[in-house]
Amino acid sequence: MDKQFEEMQTRMFELESQVEMLQSLLFRVIEQDSILHNQVKTELEYVLLKHDLPVGKRHDVSFFLIRLEKAYKFENKIPTFASFHEELKLVLELEELSEEVSVRLIQEYVKRGVFTVGNMIKYK
Repeated sequence: MDKQFEEMQTRMFELESQVEMLQSLLFRVIEQDSILHNQVKTELEYVLLKHDLPVGKRHDVSFFLIRLEKAYKFENKIPTFASFHEELKLVLELEELSEEVSVRLIQEYVKRGVFTVGNMIKYK
C-alpha cells in the first residue's frame, strides 16, 4: 500500500512538472508572436488564475460581484474600473493582477447575465 502511494505521488509530481514545463513553453511561444501576445497571454493568465484558485477564493469573488450588483440595484452605485480592479486584487490577496484579467472577469460574468453592473463599468 505504501509503495503504491509513493508511486502515485511520484507520478503526480512528474505530471505537475510536465504541466509547468508546457505552461512555460507556451508562454515563450506567445512572447515570440507579438500579434497574439496580448490576447492569448491575458486569456491564459485568466484561465490559469481561475484554475489555481482555491474554492474559498472562488466564493469570495462571487460574493464580491454579488455585493457590487446589490449596490448597483439598491443604491445605483457604479464602481470605477480602478476601484473594481483594486478590490478584486484584495479579494484574491494578490499584489499584482493585470487589468486585462479584471476586464475578462467582468465580460465573462456579464455574458452569463449575472453581473449587469459590469455593463456600466467603463474600462479601456
